[in-house]
Amino acid sequence: MATLDFTSVVAVSLHGTASRPERARRHCLLRLLPELSARDIGTVVFESRREQDAADRAILTVLRRRGEVAGEMSVRWERASLDAALWTADVIAGVVTGWLGGEHLWWPLFEERVAFLEAGEM
Repeated sequence: MATLDFTSVVAVSLHGTASRPERARRHCLLRLLPELSARDIGTVVFESRREQDAADRAILTVLRRRGEVAGEMSVRWERASLDAALWTADVIAGVVTGWLGGEHLWWPLFEERVAFLEAGEM
């Protein structure tokens, strides 16, 4: 993957272990989706989390109503088993999480291709 030509936009919400992961995800989506829309990204594909997808869709609806996400930007949810490209996001998330935790083995391969977004305090 390190040999592919790509750029990643990563929303990061630093929080303590007592914080709920869904709250952190909400903060990240509130920051990430408007940024992708502003960059004129035409299609966003999330890995489906089945029953939890509804919460993501609700966030998207709020952002569209506020005018923060263009109506033309397609957003959909797919199962990772049907779209191997979704695994690239998992790789980047793992590299970034490792780097934030002090693991620097893989970070040099990706650092110039990752743009960070601060997703609010927890």
